[in-house]
Amino acid sequence: TIPDRVEKVHDWDVFTELLLATWIRRFTCEDELANEIAEKWFEIITAAFINGKYDNNAYMESYNKVFKKGKVSGGRLIDFVSFYQVSLLSKLDDNKIKGNVLKYIIEHETGIYYMYNNAVKKMPMEFKSKEASSYLHTIEILSEYNMPKLLTFVAEWLNKNAIDGVWDMGKESKDGVNYPLSDTWRNGKDRISDCTYRISKILNVLGNGDRNNVG
Repeated sequence: TIPDRVEKVHDWDVFTELLLATWIRRFTCEDELANEIAEKWFEIITAAFINGKYDNNAYMESYNKVFKKGKVSGGRLIDFVSFYQVSLLSKLDDNKIKGNVLKYIIEHETGIYYMYNNAVKKMPMEFKSKEASSYLHTIEILSEYNMPKLLTFVAEWLNKNAIDGVWDMGKESKDGVNYPLSDTWRNGKDRISDCTYRISKILNVLGNGDRNNVG
């Protein structure tokens, strides 16, 4: 149980198990209870994408079968594209299913709940912004799917915003969550160092934006 007020609009037990399992598995995949919850979601999403594209009816049917619910309740569960499911599903074993899931997430018009409010394929207008920092966090999660070809457009966007081989997302990107990485940004060099370090890590996974060279 968690101390939050129960939200009756949701399948609260399902949601809290999902929340806790996701965060545990971001640190370790050795926890049996967390793994059981993850396996349930793997089963649901695999059923929803079994024919190559998302089938909402199949999702609803599988969800109700797995969790023994008469119907799905709550926006964070009716629409599975939220931080928690997106994070869990990066560990799917079936690469074909996982690829289709990632494509669906990237094209999802309302973005990823708790993370980014636009489709992932729609990059932020301003590179120097909190929105851009939030977008990078979204990409950091999606890069865990290990399918860089599907995120080539992000690598190209990042490279376009490099200046002399480094990146500066500006003071505006400081959000107290993803930035700063250093103790302080009083010195602009520390901000540039933080931005360059973070973006370089992303590009190490995604490649350099050249469609011929990404794996």
